[in-house]
Amino acid sequence: MTFDARKANTASASGQQNALFALVTLVVVCGAFFAVLSLPHKAAGRDTPLDQRVSSVTIDVPDLPGEAAEAYFIALGKVDPDAQIVLSGKIAKAGKLDDEAVTTLVMAHAETVLRDHAGDLALADTKHLDNILDMTRDRLRTASRKRSKWCDAGRYADLADIEFKQPADFEQSLGELKTPLLDYSYDVMTGLMVAIEDAWENPVKRGEMTRADEAALQGMMMSIMADPDVLPLMMSLQSDGDAKKALKGVDVCSLGATAVTAAKTLPQETKGRLLAEAARQMEENGASAFRTGVGF
Repeated sequence: MTFDARKANTASASGQQNALFALVTLVVVCGAFFAVLSLPHKAAGRDTPLDQRVSSVTIDVPDLPGEAAEAYFIALGKVDPDAQIVLSGKIAKAGKLDDEAVTTLVMAHAETVLRDHAGDLALADTKHLDNILDMTRDRLRTASRKRSKWCDAGRYADLADIEFKQPADFEQSLGELKTPLLDYSYDVMTGLMVAIEDAWENPVKRGEMTRADEAALQGMMMSIMADPDVLPLMMSLQSDGDAKKALKGVDVCSLGATAVTAAKTLPQETKGRLLAEAARQMEENGASAFRTGVGF
């Protein structure tokens, strides 16, 4: 299933914020639906063997949950050595933590780093965004082929059922879902650090988003909604039918891969201005600018 947003029907523009929110929500939500991160893979922007990357670090690498986390720590040091030292101190001060708790700490710190370097990220080449989209799509497809239990949309409906009735089981299941997302979070951050570093030497200046950009984004969303696998699902969920029955057997990993593929077909100029707008929003409002659609 593939779509070309450049050929999709366009709709009237509804403003930069709505267009920006649509794509950011799409990308982040799609990134939540896969569980193949424990499989061997190459992270976005990572092309140097781990031992060589580690040997280039001027401070000791703290106790981090795996190679993806170590790669981010090293990439962070290249962009902001002071921030790397601060992060190392925070981890040391926190003491013994499980992998999820360490990741929560690192990502909270990463939000500050992104905000501080948002101006640089706004000038990054769109090839870095494409790398992250490719990584997301490939892992979604792999999860679908592997028939990951987290690709079944019905599983999320089951979680909603037990959230209040069986809170302990809910927390356990939610933990199982979040665990494989840890590496993905680090890989995305590594890709963003690479993008920032590259922007210093190869900056790309862009203007504000245009009505053509907004039309392309809306066309992309319409093309996804018109997908033969998505449309019946949307109609069923909007009717008075049984939502759980409608979701049962739906492969959200496959649907997510389709959505990311559609995002890939946006014109590079549109993706560039969208990246710059996202960076501006991050600089002004932090990650809270995008949390509305990322409740997970």
